[in-house]
Amino acid sequence: MIHNHLSYDDADNNSVDSNYDIEIPTITTTGSVDALVTSATTTSLDSIKYDAATIKAEFKTYQKILPHPDKLLQEQHSFTYLRKKIEESEIDMPRFLKYKFEGGIKPHIALCCLLLGEYEAELKKQKECEKDNKRRKPKYDNHPWGIYPFLVKILSFGYLHNQLNNPADYIRDQFFRVAHVIPTHVVPSDVLRKKIKNKGLPVPNYFLDPDDPRQFPPHIALLVMLQDGEMESRKLDSFLNRLVFSSFALISLLLRIVLEVIGGAGAIWGGAEVVKLRNADNAELWRWLSIGVGVLCFARFVTLNVPYKEDEGDILGPAGPWSLRLSLRLRAVCDHPFHYFVRALPPSTPKKKVD
Repeated sequence: MIHNHLSYDDADNNSVDSNYDIEIPTITTTGSVDALVTSATTTSLDSIKYDAATIKAEFKTYQKILPHPDKLLQEQHSFTYLRKKIEESEIDMPRFLKYKFEGGIKPHIALCCLLLGEYEAELKKQKECEKDNKRRKPKYDNHPWGIYPFLVKILSFGYLHNQLNNPADYIRDQFFRVAHVIPTHVVPSDVLRKKIKNKGLPVPNYFLDPDDPRQFPPHIALLVMLQDGEMESRKLDSFLNRLVFSSFALISLLLRIVLEVIGGAGAIWGGAEVVKLRNADNAELWRWLSIGVGVLCFARFVTLNVPYKEDEGDILGPAGPWSLRLSLRLRAVCDHPFHYFVRALPPSTPKKKVD
């Protein structure tokens, strides 16, 4: 039985009532993002719609004064800094950077409006494909490396998938995993996190608590997505960038194999000779001992380097390697070169409306 008279405003965080999870409409129950837009305008925008089209139109007015997407993620400019920068340029303040008394809207709500719009568009594409009885194009068709994702899946027996190294793709992928439980009513960020956690889903990094070291601000995620809509972040997928970092990751991976696997086996073989335990009579025994140690070293190497689902949004930065400064990015790729190429999480897929 659901008690409709309860609300999050009445929550008592010091009692069991704080565990009560109130039913709030989502895109899977309403089938539309309109409820979020309507709710947002009713509470703070005086009946002026603040949908994806409005957010994108606003973006064009201040687009030129923003740093590149990778710089935005690396420096994570504060809400106040961006406001000051826009004010100095004498440009109208976008609503997600306005305060409440100015008729503003919270950045996490604006981000939900934008990404739920994309999510809804993906759902429509799925329905159109079903009506036409056509198979949807595999995701690797549009991948810059052609059929690379398909090969990764085949060679790993379906366990691994191609890594997303572009920040916008990373942000979108994290959101699409939880979009079906995102409330279509305006809710505080802590309620949003609670809704996601209660469904057993991973909270996207930009919705995490600000005190979490993996968090990056939702207004930064929103700006990165808007820049991606204008193709600004696609330079990160350039052939030169892919070649340089892929080569670095591959060399790092090979060096780790040499040092951690072959080096372990070689240490047994060479060490036995140094202390005069190995000679011509027992060389075959020490050869097999070295091979055995090499096998154990390889098992350790696999355990430490194989991707896990829990690695997302952590090992290679909160939004992939480009969300880290160059020195930190190189260190992250050097520490976890295999993660630069593959990950354990499969591509996210929009879920249909619940009847």
